[in-house]
Amino acid sequence: MQYSSNYDVTIPFSDVSVQVALGIGVPQNYVVPGNFSNRYSARFSYTNNSNVFVRLNSAPVTPGAASVTTQPYSEFKPGVDGSQRFVQGGDVIHMITPDATAFVGISLREII
Repeated sequence: MQYSSNYDVTIPFSDVSVQVALGIGVPQNYVVPGNFSNRYSARFSYTNNSNVFVRLNSAPVTPGAASVTTQPYSEFKPGVDGSQRFVQGGDVIHMITPDATAFVGISLREII
């Protein structure tokens, strides 16, 4: 779905979207369609009480108790504040949760 900023705070439903059901410690991934010339704005959505770690092009690690983990391109619930992330065709979005279940939605809008 191509995106235009002509409509103030209004965006269309995406025709490229995925819904993911995560289980405790089981990594899931989503391959962004297309190739490096396809550029997208990725919007993430989560259930309110979910703990989800997302990393671009590599598997994220769930931090253990009383630990600090640093990984490039890895974020805890990216976009939960309504912000978006830039991805390209062929990128792989990796997700994992320490929860029994967590749900993630990813909507892509092509950047023109």
